[in-house]
Amino acid sequence: MLFSRNKFYEDIVPALEIKRLIMLVRKLSSDVVFNMANLEGNPFTYPEVQTLLDGITIGGHKVSDEQQIYNIRNGWNYLFDTVSKNNIELDINIFNKFNNIVAKDEALFSGAFRTGQVRIAGTEFMPPIAEELECIFKNELPQLIKRCESKTDLAFEIFLWGALNQFFDDGNKRTSRLVSNMVLISEGQGIFNIKAKDRLQFNTLMVEFYNTKEADNIFEFLYSCCLERY
Repeated sequence: MLFSRNKFYEDIVPALEIKRLIMLVRKLSSDVVFNMANLEGNPFTYPEVQTLLDGITIGGHKVSDEQQIYNIRNGWNYLFDTVSKNNIELDINIFNKFNNIVAKDEALFSGAFRTGQVRIAGTEFMPPIAEELECIFKNELPQLIKRCESKTDLAFEIFLWGALNQFFDDGNKRTSRLVSNMVLISEGQGIFNIKAKDRLQFNTLMVEFYNTKEADNIFEFLYSCCLERY
């Protein structure tokens, strides 16, 4: 399922040095992991995430919340390895791989397209039925790539497209967000990082997006508030 938008955004020229960008993001790993987990309602605070990623166990939390932090960290590490090896392929395999990492133990099945129907709470939107997902992916991803005038456009379109279609039982935004970051980082365009402080605005705009299939407002927010270039 595609969506509409009227605004388009350009890449920065010259692009950032990819090795340096990866090094900087690695240093900020606690921040990107915390923000991604916070968007999922994970109760870990930033200092707790930082401490956990330093190898020190934090008490007073569910094992599932702790594992979610590790899974997000592992997703980012896989992203860094993939970009460093210049092994970028925008296909179903990379989506499945990221989902298998970030949704491990959270969904009945991870790393494969869902087989049942899902709903998005707080919206009137009904995602596509499971039987249509492979056809949607095969037909629409090339359309996204073709219609985007920059890699920045493509990265955010991939995120919104993945969130809209709900290809997986769980972890759809995390999966698409990592694929989006793979595109941005591999092209030296920065990183996509939705801050915890912007969670309310993001959620409000996403509900609007789901209900209208119009992406200009959420796209402007992502570009102006969530794109970090160093």
